[in-house]
Amino acid sequence: MNNKTLNLFTYCLIAFSLILSGCGSSTPEQAPETVELISCETSDNDPQNDACGKVLLGLTDADGDFLLYNVTVTGIELTRRDGTQVSLLPSPQMIDFATYVELTELVTAATIPAGVYTSGSISISYAGADIQVEKNGDAVAAQMVDENGDLLTDTTLSLELDADNPLVIARARPALLEVDFNLSASHEVDLTTEPVTVTTEPFISAEVDPVMSKEFRIRGPLIRVSEDNSLFRIAVRPFHRRDGRFGGANVAVNDDTNFEINGETFTGSEGLSQMAQLEAGTATVTHGLFERNIDSFTAITVYAGSSVPGHDKDAARGVITAREGDRLQLHGVTLIRETGEVGFHPLITVNIADTTHVIKPRRVDEEVSINDLSVGQAVTVLGELQLEQGSDAVPEMDATNGGVKMRLTFASGHQVAQNASELTMNLQALHGRSPERYNFAGTGVDSSMDADPNNYQVSVTNLMVSEGNSGDPVRFNGFVTPFGSAPADFDAVTVVNYAESRSQLYVDWPMGEEVMAFGELTSESLTINIAQSEEAGIYKLIQGGIRTDLTSFDQLVRVEPKFERGVYAIRDNNSVKVFSNFADFATELQAEMDSGLQVDKLHAIGGFSHDAVSLQAIKIAVKLTPTDASN
Repeated sequence: MNNKTLNLFTYCLIAFSLILSGCGSSTPEQAPETVELISCETSDNDPQNDACGKVLLGLTDADGDFLLYNVTVTGIELTRRDGTQVSLLPSPQMIDFATYVELTELVTAATIPAGVYTSGSISISYAGADIQVEKNGDAVAAQMVDENGDLLTDTTLSLELDADNPLVIARARPALLEVDFNLSASHEVDLTTEPVTVTTEPFISAEVDPVMSKEFRIRGPLIRVSEDNSLFRIAVRPFHRRDGRFGGANVAVNDDTNFEINGETFTGSEGLSQMAQLEAGTATVTHGLFERNIDSFTAITVYAGSSVPGHDKDAARGVITAREGDRLQLHGVTLIRETGEVGFHPLITVNIADTTHVIKPRRVDEEVSINDLSVGQAVTVLGELQLEQGSDAVPEMDATNGGVKMRLTFASGHQVAQNASELTMNLQALHGRSPERYNFAGTGVDSSMDADPNNYQVSVTNLMVSEGNSGDPVRFNGFVTPFGSAPADFDAVTVVNYAESRSQLYVDWPMGEEVMAFGELTSESLTINIAQSEEAGIYKLIQGGIRTDLTSFDQLVRVEPKFERGVYAIRDNNSVKVFSNFADFATELQAEMDSGLQVDKLHAIGGFSHDAVSLQAIKIAVKLTPTDASN
């Protein structure tokens, strides 16, 4: 009964053979083989059968160079140790991976047969893909090709989970599996071609109970509310799906949970009481964290009813690049229609008025208005879209009787100056876009005070920001200050310390038998060798918008694990092996190299120390290739 394929969205029938035997040879009187049929069905309720358990599947991404990365995931499968296979998606799903750099989407809460799962696969179709990159400040479409320069169509990657940290499914508690589509490790963007070409070698890894905790987004209609247990339950509908069977999930709330329900804001138990008055089936979107100690999600922010984008109004999700009076310009816009359609537009205009309802998440006690909507702010706008099909005219959205939700925005660059309350930076990227895309006119108290990307002033009041040096990379999450009020230009909520996390190494060695990727590879670390070759390699340290050539350091960069457990992946052809222990990863990598394979590329994420010239890695991805291959 090997290699059985089970569809989770119909009944999963598993046959267990019980063979009774005694000493000596078989006899006609021996009891015959018996078969017990057990069903595992994904439903809105938790599994009741001891032979079934639940897997919570999250989808995320590492930082990449894409404004939009819309491809179709045609299947995700897991394989149990005995060869049994289960499918986790009921149907193909178009997914924009570029939106999952800062968060993880709960894709399914699937009920599957209990057991130990050791491998899996993910299949992706590039037919009808929509890939957008930034070139000279504009969003342009990119053409996807494989490493041979051929147009990319379909690809399937097999995943081998870490033997020391397999996926264990049991009824007692849900298992959490996070799949990371690493855009940085998977692609090389060439902006010099027409059209822009992206060489693609998908690199996907999977991790049980992730080391790096990202915020989850959990979407779906409300099932019920339990005020006594401080939780509510939803039927999972990932992305913008309005149908399908993806399981159910409990969401816990606490005193700090913020609610926006039908345009009104609440906090804590008051918000949950308002949720209890909603009808079953009401649309919800929750941002929160998965807490292993309670085996549940805990909500940070909850949206319900008309506050959910696309529920009873059209929605536009983008960033404000210019403002003139009560007219906003949004770039890089995802449009979510009331009809359920989802599309991308590079530019739209939005009309607002004093009647526009403005909400600032996690700052629900603050008085906010349209004055808070300034250049660089990431927003979700609810209103009525005027879109002429087949027309080249810029779409317009009327939000005068709608609403605008301010979203956490990120600004990165390198430090110019610093004092106790303010840090000045040379801005390299504002919410992922080059500063040249923005028109900062009107942002200051007068024109002489308009935001200046070369001296972008960030308020760090109430933040513990360690003293840095001029030129140090910095990144802040927060909100742009109100229109016409600068300086400061940006109000920071959190600061990213690149010495602790979010630093990236990207290395692409030239090919050739004489090329040695590592100066040293041990059970504790590796050092990145700068190959002396006629063909140039790529050796980059990426910290926000700042890229540093590794050849500028006076010693080889050392990479070592940051924690006892990490995610260390090796890709060979279309197979990816994942390890949680660095020593096991190093042993396998050395064995692969000894067998005749060469290290082609490396991508690592962690904290980088300029003093020690070392990266404390949380994740490492290595791609291997035969020594006689060429890039």
